[in-house]
Amino acid sequence: MDIRSLFSAMQQHDQLAIMPFLDLTTFLRCASLLKDDILQSQPHTVSVLIAPDVLPPSVNEFLAERFAFSEDTVDVLWDIVKDLVWMLPTAGEAADEEEEIFRLYGHKRGISKSIIPKHTLYPPVKTCINPDCNAWRNNSLLKKEEQRRVVVFTHAQGAHPAWSIHLKCRVCHMNYHHNYSVKDGTRTYYDGIPSYLQVAEHQFIQLELAMSWMDLMQIPVSAMNCARVYDIGQSRRAPNCNVNWQFGSSLTTEEVWDSFTLLALLDDHHRTGIHLRVPHGGDQKDRFTHAMRERTERIITHGQEELQHACDGCLRVFEAPDGTLSRTEVVVTDGVTVGHPCCAVPRCTNPLANTRHQYCTIDPTHKRLEVICAVEGCNRPVTRDSQSGKLRKACDDPIHLQMEVLNVESMRSGKSRTRRQKLAKSGDAITSIDNLPIQDGDEWYEHDGHTGDTRLVQPAVTISTGVDDEEDRACEAKETQGKLKAIFRRQRTNNEQLVVRPCGIINARSTMYHHEAVSNVLLLIEQIYSLPRARKPQHLIYNSNCNALREVRSRQIKFFDGVGMCVDAFHHRTKHKASDTLCREHCDMKAYPELLDEDGGYYFNSSIAEQINVWFGAFHNICREMTPVKYEFFLDEMIIRCNRVTLATLHTQGKRPHHPCT
Repeated sequence: MDIRSLFSAMQQHDQLAIMPFLDLTTFLRCASLLKDDILQSQPHTVSVLIAPDVLPPSVNEFLAERFAFSEDTVDVLWDIVKDLVWMLPTAGEAADEEEEIFRLYGHKRGISKSIIPKHTLYPPVKTCINPDCNAWRNNSLLKKEEQRRVVVFTHAQGAHPAWSIHLKCRVCHMNYHHNYSVKDGTRTYYDGIPSYLQVAEHQFIQLELAMSWMDLMQIPVSAMNCARVYDIGQSRRAPNCNVNWQFGSSLTTEEVWDSFTLLALLDDHHRTGIHLRVPHGGDQKDRFTHAMRERTERIITHGQEELQHACDGCLRVFEAPDGTLSRTEVVVTDGVTVGHPCCAVPRCTNPLANTRHQYCTIDPTHKRLEVICAVEGCNRPVTRDSQSGKLRKACDDPIHLQMEVLNVESMRSGKSRTRRQKLAKSGDAITSIDNLPIQDGDEWYEHDGHTGDTRLVQPAVTISTGVDDEEDRACEAKETQGKLKAIFRRQRTNNEQLVVRPCGIINARSTMYHHEAVSNVLLLIEQIYSLPRARKPQHLIYNSNCNALREVRSRQIKFFDGVGMCVDAFHHRTKHKASDTLCREHCDMKAYPELLDEDGGYYFNSSIAEQINVWFGAFHNICREMTPVKYEFFLDEMIIRCNRVTLATLHTQGKRPHHPCT
């Protein structure tokens, strides 16, 4: 049916003659979507290729009510347009056809439309938004300044070629991009989170895709594997990028990481009601460093989003023996083996200039240790390799040189290489298997003075949970008499200490650089719950609380007055000696009625920290080669996202999560 015939037929009916054109197109689309419903009520002898003459009553009533027609008028209009409706393509077919049209005829002219909305990416503003600009006062229209070819990575349709349009104010010269404006070398991102995130000069990521990567990382899946999965899916689709397009459709790990960082920062700034500002120039890898560091510092000084959290799973209101109502809140802490490269000088928290370095450069005395023999107690300068001329890590002492040889051989062993290959598959920042040490940390050696043989005894165990500092050093000295210690390899932070509520909400995280000493754990708890928004808990559950309680008493730490310090139920029953009177009398959860339910069982989940550690420990291979800034930012974001999922679960369970007034 041609247009003349269509309109001529409609002119014969008074109500249809004045029907708005937009209503006509809506009628056609609605009727086309109802094809299956129309067919279901027809006799089985009706052909599916020909439009039925009669509409089902339900469809007729639906269309009549929507367009304010009588049912007779709907029947008349259906008789006119039924053949046209039956020929209309489905939404998917129409989208594919439109995509092909613009690919063939539009891209070469800078015109791009797709099944993805706004595939020509304009700035969200049409006039200058600089309040100091005359153009803003006059509401002058921004004019097209520049268009660039870009690639848009979408969630469902793969990579697509597109155009990015930059608009420039002719008065104040502010440049407007799709995500941000640029003035005086500074990018200022617009309010909210855009539908497409610009992660490189010519690459955009659809928001839904970036969100799916954020979700996958919580499992956790590395950025490298996110990129691999996307490329695998891309290989099943027909190529969307024109062979003449300047940029390909392959996704890089760096683009996944940049989308993660940008999405996290934009979400954080949106929630705090401020604009994200970053340098416009410089390297992409350094662009967000300052903003990431700022958020980490804010979390340290103000706490996590859910620091104020309370719910029926972690706060209990109970009746005391005197008949009064009391409340008790419980937190649980434990360490988990996740770390990043750090300076090899014990307790030095200065960042490394490069994660491959062994010593920091901020402290000159630490930097100079690179040319001092790595064997503990030896202050002689290192020697040079006679063949390569490179500096070694040992002096010219034959025993020390033999220790270094043993260290190199252990790294090159088949077992070591296999382990490094497994780690390399999981890590994002690792590009060379040969450059990845199997064991970062101290090494111990034994030298037999009679035979002259030297052998590597064992890699040092870097985890020590809940130890006392002095006791740790004494035990270390006792157990290693007659052995030589060296630090040929990099050092790594010891562990992450998590503070978790029994309901699963993570209150805080902190990096332990040397040991999970009870003094450090006590200091962490005091710092967290002394923040302005925090409430001091009535009970702290910790695997080594018997040692911690001794520390509190010996140092008379006032903060812990009135705080119960129990060992979690499982460890108290299986790992602590019954002969320890202090532990038995003061660290048993059964000694506190508010921690028990009506049946004598445990009211709170005291093992929650270890359960969370199973999830959190899986991030080790992802972030083991990260710089401190990226490491802190990534783990904090994972905690924020985990807490939001836990909150949704607590709401579903009816545990009434909330932030009490302090």
